[in-house]
Amino acid sequence: MTQISAPGRLARRTMVLTAAVILSASVAVAAVTNPLPAGAAEPVRSYAAGIAGETWTIEDPEDCSAEIGAGGNLREGEDFFQGKCQGAGEAPRITGTSEARALTFRTDKDFRYPGAIIEDPAKNTWQDAAGNTLRDRSELATGWDLPFHTDVWVGFDVRIPAGVDDVTGSGAYVLQLWQCTANPIGGVRIQSGAGNGHNLQFVRRGEEPGMELEYNKAMATKSVGTDEWHSFVIKYNVEPYHEGAPKGRIAVWHRRVGATTVETKLFEREEYFGYATRSRCTGEFRNEFKIKFGLYKDYQPGATFRSDFRDLRIGASKAAVQPYNRG
Repeated sequence: MTQISAPGRLARRTMVLTAAVILSASVAVAAVTNPLPAGAAEPVRSYAAGIAGETWTIEDPEDCSAEIGAGGNLREGEDFFQGKCQGAGEAPRITGTSEARALTFRTDKDFRYPGAIIEDPAKNTWQDAAGNTLRDRSELATGWDLPFHTDVWVGFDVRIPAGVDDVTGSGAYVLQLWQCTANPIGGVRIQSGAGNGHNLQFVRRGEEPGMELEYNKAMATKSVGTDEWHSFVIKYNVEPYHEGAPKGRIAVWHRRVGATTVETKLFEREEYFGYATRSRCTGEFRNEFKIKFGLYKDYQPGATFRSDFRDLRIGASKAAVQPYNRG
């Protein structure tokens, strides 16, 4: 199949203007993130994946690799998501029946990294001969075009099937926010530890006043049971720490699909998150982020992991992204 490059399709995406003022500063050369003036906001690009009635295509799954976009990409209507695979992570798949489809991400329990060395027996983490921690991933990603200092809304249905093993190490992310080629600045992960395999944690990371780094802070935990679809809506407003600057904000709403028509607000709080200085990033330093969803975790030989997604939307308002209440 001929591959159409992601940037060309992303450039055609409809943009929703959330306010009249747009940041004009170039983020590609910024050494420090720029707080936005009060009342200003950037445009938020709209994304959609796993939507009923749309045609879903996973392109070149056999080429899914650590090179993002080389294969395992999702094309759906006008939307394009880049695939990425690593270690035991398999290419994203379309599963279920035509009436009840899902985007499925899973690992191959029989995969083995050549020459893997146990790093921490207590945590069951592994590394290669060079001392790098080994990871597994099966993911789809947006572009680097979601703004800081602005409400970015994310809505999705997620399901953790039966047969998923306990997570070791730092947990298994099913959704991540990435500012640069470093560590994620936030996201949703399966909680690590025995008996926690169906608990989702909502986390953030960033520089903190008076601290070098606040690492993997979990703000809330929610059980999603076994083989149950759960809907979440998350509001992210990314604001790295600057002296005297306002904090960002994270809010999460939840509804169990089929069990209730009423959503519950899990939490809302102000937090600094994201990186304010270039020293925290490798590669390009941005005042923007991308969202990746699927599975990203420490390597666990012999273990089985899977997550299912549908009705994922990203946009400028809560009403635009809710997986439910859409007729």
